[in-house]
Amino acid sequence: MRDIQEVIAQKERLVAQLQKEIETLKTAATILEANVQDADKPRSRPEMVAAILEQVGQPMHVAQIADQLRKRFKVPVKKTNLGVLLFRYSQRESRFYKVLNKPNTYGLLKWRSDGEKGDVIRLQPEIEGHLQKAGT
Repeated sequence: MRDIQEVIAQKERLVAQLQKEIETLKTAATILEANVQDADKPRSRPEMVAAILEQVGQPMHVAQIADQLRKRFKVPVKKTNLGVLLFRYSQRESRFYKVLNKPNTYGLLKWRSDGEKGDVIRLQPEIEGHLQKAGT
């Protein structure tokens, strides 16, 4: 009978050890899951704007984008600063484009139709040169 009691005690210790390992693995899984979710979150303003536009699925006005940045990402943003950022990206034909005949409205470059590609808004050369000298 004494041998059975020793085996039971040994198995109980083993079960306790396994329970500790299970808890450790659950904690690790939670940490890894949080890291993966953080990696999926946009980190820069252009990434956040692109995520908003992707979700909406159509071009948006700067004011609407700014409101969404505040609501979704809790990011303080001025409409004028955001407008300048999006305009510069659209000028470089990088990530965003300015919708023709709709002031301060931008969409994702990948949405732009072939007919719109030649219609990129360009500044007058003297204004563009002045902006480059000013470091903008």
